[in-house]
Amino acid sequence: MTALRTTRQRQRGAALLIAIALLGLLAIATLARALSSPAGTDSELATERALARARDALAAYGALGNRDGNQLNSPGALPCPDLDNDGTSEELSSLCDSHIGRLPWRTLGMGPVLDGAGECLWYARSATFSNNIPTSQRGDSADRPALNPATPGGIVEVSAAGVGPRVAAVLIAPGAALPGQSRSGGFSDSGCREGSIEQFLEAATVGGTAYTHTDGLHAIALQAHDGFNDRVLTLTTSRLFASAGARVLGEILLAAEGESGSDGTPPYAWWIKNQWCAHVCASGMQGVVNLADGSRVARALSVLPACVGGCTGS
Repeated sequence: MTALRTTRQRQRGAALLIAIALLGLLAIATLARALSSPAGTDSELATERALARARDALAAYGALGNRDGNQLNSPGALPCPDLDNDGTSEELSSLCDSHIGRLPWRTLGMGPVLDGAGECLWYARSATFSNNIPTSQRGDSADRPALNPATPGGIVEVSAAGVGPRVAAVLIAPGAALPGQSRSGGFSDSGCREGSIEQFLEAATVGGTAYTHTDGLHAIALQAHDGFNDRVLTLTTSRLFASAGARVLGEILLAAEGESGSDGTPPYAWWIKNQWCAHVCASGMQGVVNLADGSRVARALSVLPACVGGCTGS
């Protein structure tokens, strides 16, 4: 029992190290992006950086599906937004009755994340990516699907060109209050102003169709104009599962090393319930996770689960 406990503790610790390493890589990418940003006002650059930091933190969180470093949630699962303005996610399903709210910066291990106008970011996740869905119920119904790289996002991108692809989540910078919007002069304990969602986020019409950010179903990427000044940055399913997929490949390695004769099958419910075996393939001495945008995540692995087949074209 002692050896088994030690192995499990080592696996949990290794999973946390994987997530930390992923966060470091994402931070480097964010810094490079910020340094190469085109010239703009300080406010615009502050907003871009805040959105990028928040997106990277969400992707890193999604590698584990929770903040505790355990195996209870599905890789790729995202936290409930902060619905009561305290900086934390509503982790109990009974309290998470919306998929749009403020960014839960405390849950993500960050400080308050403010846009160039000094306002806290808002955040919406696809309902099917909710980490409030128990892993044991994944794949049981259309609203609780298996969560893997083939799972489509539920938030629709909207631009001047019209409707675009679906994404896993969207970060929204509300900008300064517009005429007709009323926000409290002070800040709550979370560092965010008080006010209903309509006092921060707007709607816009594209091609004769009205879209709004307040329903949490759209990511409206338009230039600021009268009555609209929201800025958005999306988290695509491919970016999310680049992190989650790297974690899954790491878990295969840990399983292979942790037990003599193991074929590397992760001994967790999320592996089976989310049908990961169909989304990992072998290419030579590498394990590969193919992503929705055609890119891939790969890792050198000497052993792969028996259910894993060869990659197409490999």
